[in-house]
Amino acid sequence: MKTVKVFVDTSADMPMDMAQKYNIDIINFLCTFGETSYTAGEELSNDEFYKMLEETDEIPKTSQTPPAVMYDKLLDAARNNDTVVYFTISSKASGQYNNAVMNAELIKEELPNADVRIIDTLTFSAYISETAFKFCELIESGVGVDEALEESKKVLSYYETYLFVDSLKYLQKGGRITKTAAIVGELLDIKPVLGIRNGLIEPLDKLRGKKKVIKKLIDLIEEDQTFDADNKEFIIVDSNEEFAKEAEELLKERFGIEKLVRNYKFGPIVGTHTGANTLAILFKRK
Repeated sequence: MKTVKVFVDTSADMPMDMAQKYNIDIINFLCTFGETSYTAGEELSNDEFYKMLEETDEIPKTSQTPPAVMYDKLLDAARNNDTVVYFTISSKASGQYNNAVMNAELIKEELPNADVRIIDTLTFSAYISETAFKFCELIESGVGVDEALEESKKVLSYYETYLFVDSLKYLQKGGRITKTAAIVGELLDIKPVLGIRNGLIEPLDKLRGKKKVIKKLIDLIEEDQTFDADNKEFIIVDSNEEFAKEAEELLKERFGIEKLVRNYKFGPIVGTHTGANTLAILFKRK
């Protein structure tokens, strides 16, 4: 039986128990606070990241995996497996995909028979992880690599997302909104709702007020014309456990579901641009 090694990167927000279950390795980004850089997921946990975020006024920066580090990981995998598949963060948001393609070409020069597939997901977070899980399940069931990739990529358009941001500061610092819009938004207590469009996280709507804001977010989902009311599936991604619990309770009550597909925690890649107290709800599309 041919062996296949699967990689994702930090942006997938993959829970470690799921990574271990499917034997998926994670290629880590760097996160920089001031003059100090940390390897996300190794030298800096999610909890440590948000603690540091709260304790400093400086907006951290994230950067790609050092090319040599990525090369060594992929080369070792190519030497020990028939096929290597790496599902990357959106190429519209990061140079990680191009970095990976370059490394795959270098590996091919050293190992002419190496089969290294670099997949640009054009998405973030749970989308990447869910796609990787599907691919692994198909491979384990005996499906070939080409067919498994084709089928697993369908997961990338399976869900729609509404992402609620509690503070406008990080969106403004990251250039997603203007400073004026951020100031006005804070004064009027406007909470932006974001989604993934064309490989980037972009504003879609806005909510006003702090009361019942998660209920209002779920109202938007129910009113969305793409929402599949006959096949209710939800995934929550959060950086605030209280938000996640409230959202799960409201989803179960509103739609009569017993459980979520899964729950994820935002790591530093999305967190750098949205800050803490962020909640995303993925829902099945028609």
